[in-house]
Amino acid sequence: MNQGVRWLLVVLGVVGLGYLGWLNRPTEERRIRKVIEGMAGDATFTGGEGNISRIAKIESLGNRFAVDAELHVDQVLPIESALTGRDAIKGLLMMGTPQIGSVEVKVHDVQVTVTGDTEARVSMTASAKTGGKRGDFTAQEFDIRMVKTEGKWLVRRVDAVAGFRRSGGR
Repeated sequence: MNQGVRWLLVVLGVVGLGYLGWLNRPTEERRIRKVIEGMAGDATFTGGEGNISRIAKIESLGNRFAVDAELHVDQVLPIESALTGRDAIKGLLMMGTPQIGSVEVKVHDVQVTVTGDTEARVSMTASAKTGGKRGDFTAQEFDIRMVKTEGKWLVRRVDAVAGFRRSGGR
C-alpha cells in the first residue's frame, strides 16, 4: 500500500471517529435522563444494605433537588401540603428509610422537553416494587420541572399527576 492511500485511510478513520463522537455527544436531554435514572438508583434499596449506604444514597438523592425545590405528592404520601426545600425533602427521605426493607424503583416513559437554556420539563412514570412476601408494586405518573444551576440539572418541582396510581400485589 502506498503512502498516499495510508494517509487517506487515516484521515477517513479520524473523520469517522469524529462523526461518531458528534452523534454520541451528551445533549441536555441525555444529561437530564441521566439525573432521573440516577434518582431511581438512589431510591432503590436492597435488604442487605447497611445504614451508611442508605444514608449516602439519600444524601445523593436529596442533592439532586434544587435548594428551593417543591414536592407536591399528597396523592402518593401522607403529606397534607407541599414540601418545600431540599432539607425538608431530605428529612422526609431520612424518616422513611428505616421502614424500608427493600425497594426497587424504576422509571418508565421518560419524556424530556428542554424549554430554555436552564429549564426543562419531564413527564414520566415511576414504579416501585417492594421485597415483601407479596412483592407489592406501585406506579405513579409525575410531572417534574428541572433547572440548570451551576452546570447541573436539578429538580425544582415534582407534581404527582392526579388520577394515575396503580397499586396491587401478586
